[in-house]
Amino acid sequence: SADQALDRFAMKKFFDDKVSDLMQPSQRRYVQFLSGLLSGSVKMNAAPLFLHYVILHGIPSFDSGGACRPFLKLYQAMQPVYTSGI
Repeated sequence: SADQALDRFAMKKFFDDKVSDLMQPSQRRYVQFLSGLLSGSVKMNAAPLFLHYVILHGIPSFDSGGACRPFLKLYQAMQPVYTSGI
């Protein structure tokens, strides 16, 4: 529709004017890769992957109290199969 086209144009112009210059090359690659995954033009690894362990080297302070509460959520075939305690 015309309204959708105008909204898309406004979003694209805002992105090009305000956000595009601030993005790092690695951020652009990630966005392009994710877009490919969502569109189906990029396929995930067909061979199985096995996660043996996760190592966190230091926990960052995100909130005003200086705490961070990381958790882990694992998916198999786009279905969650494990969520650690939060």
